[in-house]
Amino acid sequence: MSVRERTKKLFKSTRFYLAVLLLPLVGILAGCQFFTDSFDSAVALDQAGKSAEAIKAYQTYLKGHETSPQASRVYYRVAKNYEALADYKNALLWHEQVLKLYPKSDEAIHSMLDEAAIYRDKLKNIDKAMDYDKMAFARTMDNNQLRDAVQTLIDGQIKIAAAAFEDKQYKIAEAAAATIFQIYPTALLLPETRAKVQLLIDRAHRAESMAETGVDSIKLVSEMPLPPDAKAYFEDKKTDDKIINSPDGGYSVSRKKGSNGFFYLYLAKAPKKGEKADFKKLSKTKGAHQPAWSPDGKEIVYCRTVKKERELAKITVKTKAIETLFSTQSSNLGIYPVFHPAGNKIACVYEGMVCLINSGNKTPYVYEGSASLDSQTVTYFKQLLKTKLKLAYDTQLEWSADGTMIRCHETDKKGKITDELLALDVATPNNP
Repeated sequence: MSVRERTKKLFKSTRFYLAVLLLPLVGILAGCQFFTDSFDSAVALDQAGKSAEAIKAYQTYLKGHETSPQASRVYYRVAKNYEALADYKNALLWHEQVLKLYPKSDEAIHSMLDEAAIYRDKLKNIDKAMDYDKMAFARTMDNNQLRDAVQTLIDGQIKIAAAAFEDKQYKIAEAAAATIFQIYPTALLLPETRAKVQLLIDRAHRAESMAETGVDSIKLVSEMPLPPDAKAYFEDKKTDDKIINSPDGGYSVSRKKGSNGFFYLYLAKAPKKGEKADFKKLSKTKGAHQPAWSPDGKEIVYCRTVKKERELAKITVKTKAIETLFSTQSSNLGIYPVFHPAGNKIACVYEGMVCLINSGNKTPYVYEGSASLDSQTVTYFKQLLKTKLKLAYDTQLEWSADGTMIRCHETDKKGKITDELLALDVATPNNP
C-alpha cells in the first residue's frame, strides 16, 4: 500500500474512531428494545437526511422522555440537524442545552467542538471559537482515556507524514501533517505536538521547494558548527573508498592510477554472483579525483586536474558522454563535488566557498584569469554561498537527506577536524 493510500485510510479511520470515542451514533441504537416508536421514527428521519422532520420527531419524543438515558443524544441530534439546515442560531441553542443539562455526557464535549466550528467557520467569530476550543481542551485533558485515545490517533498521523518525508514524498508529507491541524481543533493539541507537526510541515515544504528550484534561488540561511543532533540527517560516507557502488546497485566506479602514472575513472557493471567486476577505463577522465554518483545512478560527477587547469565534469553512464560543467585555472576548485538528493544540482568548493551549479546546464562555466571573484564570476557560477569559514579545496561536502543542509567536513595538516553546517532555503518575494 502506498504512502498516499495509507494516509487516506488513516484519515478515514481517524474520523471513524473519533466518532466512536466521542459520540456513539444514534442510528446504532435504533434497534434497542427500550426505544419507542416515536424515537425510531426520529432516527429513521435523521438517517434519511430529513432534518426538519427529524427535529420535530425528536422534540415530540423529548416531551415524554426528558429523563431518558438517551435524552442527551436526542438534544445533540436536534442541534446537528439545525446545523444541517444552516440554522446556526437554533443549533447553538440546542448545543448549549446539552452543556447545561448534561455537562458530563460524551455529547457535551462534542457540542463544545461543534460550537467552536460554527463560530469559527460559519459566523467568523474567532474569539468565541477559541473559548469553546479551550473548554473542549480542558474537558479532554480531564478525561485520561479520551485524551490518550486522541493523542494515539494524532501520533499515528504524524507517523504517516514522517514516513512520507523519509520516502522523499514531501508534498504528501506536508499535506498529511497539515491535515492534523484541519481535523483536530488547536486546543486539543498539546504544545509539543503542535510544535512537532509544524516543524514537519515546514521541513517538508522547504525540502520540496529546494528540490524543485534552480540554484539561482537558493540562499544561505545560517552557518554553525555541526550540532550533535544534526548528524542524524547525514550518512557517514567515506570519500576515500576505492570502489563506489551506484545507488541502484547497477554499476561501480573506481579511481585508479593508469600505466602512464595518471589517475582515471574505471567503470564496471555489477557482476553476477560468483563473478568479479570488469572495470573499464574511461579514457577522457585523465586526472580525475574522487567521483560521486547521482541519486538515480545514471551520472557521475568528478573534478579532474589537467596541466594547470581544473575541471568540474559529469559523465552519463549509459552513453559515456562527458560534460564539462566548469573549468578554471584556480587550484581552489574542490575535489569532492556532490549531487543534491533531487539530482538537479551539484555542490562543490570554490575559492573557499560553496559553489552550486545546476547539473542540467549544457554550456560550460569557464573562468579565465586571476582567482579573484567579481560579479561576472558569480554569474558564471550561478550561486556562491559566501561562508564565514574559508573552506579548503579538499573539504568534503555532503547534502542532508532532505536536501536543505550541507555539511562541510575538513581535516587540516595538523589533524584538526572542522565540521560546519550550512542551512539553506529558497529566496522568494515572500521569503527574502
